[in-house]
Parts: sequence; structure tokens; C-alpha cells
Amino acid sequence: MSAEFVETRVAVEGGAARYAEAGTGAVVVVIGETFAPAPAHALLAQERRVIVVALDSALTAQEEARRIAMALAALGLSHFDVMAHGTGAEAALSLGIVRPDAVGAIVLVAPEATELQEKFGGMTRPVLALFGTKDDAATSGAGGRYRALLPDCHLMFVYDAGRDIAHERPEALAYIAREFFERRDLFLVTRESGLAFP
Repeated sequence: MSAEFVETRVAVEGGAARYAEAGTGAVVVVIGETFAPAPAHALLAQERRVIVVALDSALTAQEEARRIAMALAALGLSHFDVMAHGTGAEAALSLGIVRPDAVGAIVLVAPEATELQEKFGGMTRPVLALFGTKDDAATSGAGGRYRALLPDCHLMFVYDAGRDIAHERPEALAYIAREFFERRDLFLVTRESGLAFP
């Protein structure tokens, strides 16, 4: 059964933050390049409360992280996991730096390697960097750079997927994310292995 996302807004400093929400339970905040929820998000919403926010091109990643943190505080959320797609990676990592008390774990889906900064070396939250085997970044060493910089970063590849894993392999992404959010240090991929998900 597919989850129905409902669009709404919450008041934050300087205006209102727009988001889409579906499901109940533990919260996953999805930071995407677009506002539309993907099939993988609907699958996650069958077991969790999923809140999808889109990047604002007028804001820096740090400003975006503060805006999202304000919106989540206005919603009364004190603990949540984070999933970010593509260029949302920097905002997700910034959110982990800004609100380490609130962020549980972070899943980066086809993240942009160019967004890595030394400041993220102080990240205290567990991170999973996920790439499709058909994504050029998977063969360019991007995943290794994430794992080298972030203290607790795991690397995983999904077969038969490019950059848009949320649409190309939604079941695989939803399964991997749930496992990582729930198991964290007991996750099936070790920091050293970088195994691929079939």
C-alpha cells in the first residue's frame, strides 16, 4: 500500500518552510534536489514518518541546515534520522554538525563529492554513503573520499542503479536505509568492506 504525502508549511524565522509528510513512527527527514517524494520515500513511510524538504537554491548548505533545524523544532521534533539526495549531502552533513543531539544517522544517496569539506571531519553521527554501480561517481573514488573524511562513514553500492536510486531501485534504497537507521553500528556493511547490494 502506497503512502500518501500531504504538503504543508511550518512557520520559521523569515517566512514559512514547505514540506511533504507521510507515515507515522520514527522520523526520517529527506533532503532532496526536488520537492516531490520518490517511490523509495513512500516505501519508507509505510513504517516511519517521512518528511521531505527541497533545497532552496538561494541558501548555502549551512543556511539550509539552520532553516531545516528551525522547521523541525517548530514541529516539535527532537530526534530524527536524515536521508539526502545528490546536492543535499552538504546540507545533511551540516545538519548533523548543527544538531548532533537531534540527528540519529545520515544516509547520503548518490552524494556530490565536490561538497566535502574538512569541517565535516568532526562529524559524530554515523553516515552511509550510497552509490549506484552505474553512477560515474561510483568509479571515480567519490565514496572513498567520503569514507576517508568522515569518522564513522560506511560505503555501499547498489547494483543496476545510476544516480537516481530512489526511482531506479526504490525497494533496495528503502531496505538499506531502514537497516542503517535501525542497526547503525550493527549494519551489514563494515566500514572497510564497501560491499554491493544486489
